[in-house]
Amino acid sequence: MTGDRQDHPGAGLRNDIELVSVILFWAFNLTVVKVGLREIQPLAYNLIRFVSASIILLLLTRLREGPIRVRREDVGRMILLGVIGHTAYQICFIVGLAHTTASSAALLFGSSPVVVAILSRIAGHERISLTGAGGALLGFYGVYLIVGGGGDIPGPAGSSLLGNVLIVGGVVCWALYTVLARRMLQHYSPLRVTSVSLSIGTILLIPPALPQTLRQDWGAVSGMTWAGLAYSILFALVISYVIWYRSVKKVGNLKTAVYSNLVPVFGTLFSVWLLHEQLTAGLWLGAACILAGIILTRVSGRRGG
Repeated sequence: MTGDRQDHPGAGLRNDIELVSVILFWAFNLTVVKVGLREIQPLAYNLIRFVSASIILLLLTRLREGPIRVRREDVGRMILLGVIGHTAYQICFIVGLAHTTASSAALLFGSSPVVVAILSRIAGHERISLTGAGGALLGFYGVYLIVGGGGDIPGPAGSSLLGNVLIVGGVVCWALYTVLARRMLQHYSPLRVTSVSLSIGTILLIPPALPQTLRQDWGAVSGMTWAGLAYSILFALVISYVIWYRSVKKVGNLKTAVYSNLVPVFGTLFSVWLLHEQLTAGLWLGAACILAGIILTRVSGRRGG
């Protein structure tokens, strides 16, 4: 189908620009959410985000594509996407972020392209060329340098083992979701896959999140936190998810996921700038490796690797 390929020279550049925008949205969202969790309980925060995002996405899908339904044989897979990519992922993400620093979370999320590459290879979706694998590994090494502070300064203060383990669990969930969604995107638009799976994940998120939501003192929440919540709903969920899976449909799992390597760079910069978290000495060398990894992966993709 014409809409599934990059049919003109500017399509690849547009896809790159859109993905960089998504990474900036997500990187800034780590700081936004970290600030919001000072006033709102983690699961309550996420429940508000997901209920709102689900309503918006379902309305958009209904207006643009008509009735919201999927084939009977795809219901089970759509439920699986909702459980892994939204319920499990978001519980790991929000609770993990509550127990670690925004910069630590950003750094750990940089490993997601490597996990996606491995899972894509196992699933037989994509053949990873030597150049593409080298790009992914180089990017992952950049993340390692950032986490290790270049070998002379420890990672950001305030992070915990529990929080970091949960974030890693979230990375695995996100990678699984990215790979599993590829098949569904052969039959449905990115908007439909996102809206339906997100809605399913939201329903399953209600039971664990409801106690915190009912205990939350909503009258004590500041206007700044509400504004951050609105940003997190619109930009980090609604817009970003649709763009992300449109790219998965166009260029594949690995070539999309490699952009996650930019989250550590911008996420750490935002957290240092706005939250005054520690900046490790290895950031700049790590950032160079990450950017080089993205370039290698993109070159590999354009050569058909």
